[in-house]
Amino acid sequence: MTMKKFVSLMFAMTLVFSIACGKGKEASKEDEGEDDEQTTTTVASTAATTTAAAAAPAAAAVSADAATLTGLVKFEGAAPKMGNIQMSADPYCQSQHSTPATDEDVVAGPGGELANVFVYIKDIKGNFPAPSTPVVIDQKGCQYHPHVNAVMIGQTLQIKNDDATLHNVHAMPVVNSQFNEGQPVQGMTSEKHLDKPEMTPFKIKCDVHGWMKSYMAVMPHPFYSVSQANGTFTISNLPPGQYTVVAWHEKYGQQEQQVTVGAKESKSLNFTFKG
Repeated sequence: MTMKKFVSLMFAMTLVFSIACGKGKEASKEDEGEDDEQTTTTVASTAATTTAAAAAPAAAAVSADAATLTGLVKFEGAAPKMGNIQMSADPYCQSQHSTPATDEDVVAGPGGELANVFVYIKDIKGNFPAPSTPVVIDQKGCQYHPHVNAVMIGQTLQIKNDDATLHNVHAMPVVNSQFNEGQPVQGMTSEKHLDKPEMTPFKIKCDVHGWMKSYMAVMPHPFYSVSQANGTFTISNLPPGQYTVVAWHEKYGQQEQQVTVGAKESKSLNFTFKG
């Protein structure tokens, strides 16, 4: 048997074994078309790192009259209980966490600060070229980083596997083409280009590890943000005008508010989600 045939055989065996492990009872029961309500989470020690990993949108051409929109997203009600992720189906995944990893469905701080909320301008006229730098989704510790992100039309989406275990990246957009791709080797990267606007984030999941999921939007412009662990967001370089601002959360849906910003104006706009 040649070395090439031997490597191919070993890869096939690894793929079958890993998928079987990932479908154990610890994996999520979600199907492609259904999202069961998940155990929600309060802010954890890793929340700041997770939300900070979200790539900032490309800066639009800065105008002397550009405005800035800032705000705070909060959760109203009793703080949801944090749920631990059961990773024992894959011993490698479990070994990457000194304490149990937690769900990220709802990451709320002690004052109700809500992270991972995608905030964007709904309608804006103009042509906005895609940046040359890629948006990166990293698979590390058998979790996606960041949990919520966006890429501009035509911008490169780079997906990395930092884990020494098989991951299967299954993206489920509604408007753009879906893709389903295995990454069996640590250090592997793949690149995608999404060419249609899809401003409501779609799910990306791992078919091997059922707990793994993230959300991605495809934007025709750079005027968007993701709320950080302290609940804050910033949209910069916004042309003066009247806009509809949307705040989207994976569990609590979306809200809209109207805002008018003048030349060089900084304005604050807050959102509150109820559990």
